[in-house]
Amino acid sequence: MYKGKRILALIPAFSTQQDLQDEHIRILAKRPLIYWTIQPLLQMVELDEIVVSTENVNTHIIASYYGANVIELPRTHATDQTASLLSVKHALAYLEREGKTFDIVLYLHPASPLRQLSDIERCLALLIERNYDCTASFTEALENPNETWTLHEGSEATLYKDNHYFFIPNQKHPHSYGRLNGAIYAFHTQFAKECIHSFLEGSVGAYMMDETNSLVVKSEADREWAEQALLTRQEAEETS
Repeated sequence: MYKGKRILALIPAFSTQQDLQDEHIRILAKRPLIYWTIQPLLQMVELDEIVVSTENVNTHIIASYYGANVIELPRTHATDQTASLLSVKHALAYLEREGKTFDIVLYLHPASPLRQLSDIERCLALLIERNYDCTASFTEALENPNETWTLHEGSEATLYKDNHYFFIPNQKHPHSYGRLNGAIYAFHTQFAKECIHSFLEGSVGAYMMDETNSLVVKSEADREWAEQALLTRQEAEETS
């Protein structure tokens, strides 16, 4: 419990492609990928429950071994059209049938193994202290959106959304820009239940994360980078 709020950490570990059924338990830095999301959560005394949602029996076994409770996601839910919100609503309904209710959900995808415990705690604190509907982790935008143009048929180009900031020097822009990195989402349970398409529909607070810790494992190159970063981190912790 955190400041009187019951907190659920939910890890979505379902796959939409048959050949990627075990993607969340592939070995990374001597541990299954999902371990790197479960492990820091076990250190958070604020959490009331850690749950993995999956349709995969191997992921179920490994997540349980490392200390998470597991909810079986129906295979009919694990499709290309499966929205994150659908998995959240399924998990909340399942837990409520067991008599478990929560005020806040931390939604943490296992493909972000470099996020740190401090990132999770700060994103959660931002949600409660600023009273947003949802907070999400961001990193610096790769490109300035004010430099984006829409290209039409016939070779015509127009400013994206009539963006007049294109004509203003960068140092005079009234905003800074970030992009969602998908590592951390925190939101109020009742708000999520009322959402239709996404838990980003209401007011959103931005927690800025370090670019390195924002890595999402999507390719073999990402895996190699993440593995080296995790092994280096482990060595530093062992020698400190």
